[in-house]
Amino acid sequence: MKRLAYRGISFNEAQEVIVDQRYTRDEPRDFQNGIKARSVFGSGIYLINDIETVASYAFCHAEVEGDPLAMVLKQELTLQNPFILNYKYTEEKLRKKALNWKYGKEESPFMGGTSSVDSVEVMKQVGSVIKEYLLAHHYDGIIYHINDEIIYYVAYNQDEQITNIEPDFFFRVEDLKKYSASSLRRSYKQAK
Repeated sequence: MKRLAYRGISFNEAQEVIVDQRYTRDEPRDFQNGIKARSVFGSGIYLINDIETVASYAFCHAEVEGDPLAMVLKQELTLQNPFILNYKYTEEKLRKKALNWKYGKEESPFMGGTSSVDSVEVMKQVGSVIKEYLLAHHYDGIIYHINDEIIYYVAYNQDEQITNIEPDFFFRVEDLKKYSASSLRRSYKQAK
């Protein structure tokens, strides 16, 4: 299954990614103003289909790195057997299933408080269990329908799953405070 997906990062990091055709950093990441990116499904490359959301991620990455420019990269994502999350099969169900698989119903050190846990280390451990569970059951990533419009993707093996990484658009960090990502993207494409 092929999809076009986006990832937002700082301009400087994007330059390296384009040349190398691979990402060197996955999640998690703490940004300024309390915004956090968490790898709730374990280590991997997290992508999205929504331009406004991905531009916000690019803004956050650039801001925390002190880069005045941010870039949205587009790439082809190929998943052979993705696990599908949506309103019918939720993130919470997957988390419980993975923890039960790993620890049994009574043995899990995370059961009982997993939905409200705020500890970064616990989230990281639970994410690792989810990834281990999915890989053990022959899933190669996740397609997560947040709602009817926004879809997140998780690729667990970027070297086989992500190709043709290229710029979609870049912008000055300060401009995202004044304009929508869609209008910045439109301006970039017209100037190109």
